[in-house]
Amino acid sequence: MPNIIIEAAKLTKENKNELIRTLTKTASEITKIPQTSFTVLIKEFPIENWGIGGEPLEEVLKRLS
Repeated sequence: MPNIIIEAAKLTKENKNELIRTLTKTASEITKIPQTSFTVLIKEFPIENWGIGGEPLEEVLKRLS
């Protein structure tokens, strides 16, 4: 049974549902394995647990907004 694991900051229920549907569909199309064989796990982490390029993600996002 193929597993797809995504690690992300907090997501809405709608975002999670879309990820599950889209990732499963795409992986199935590419691998020719039935969608019913896939499992998807979304691991959520608070934004303060992430860093990019040596900076806290929260600071990076503030700078980009």
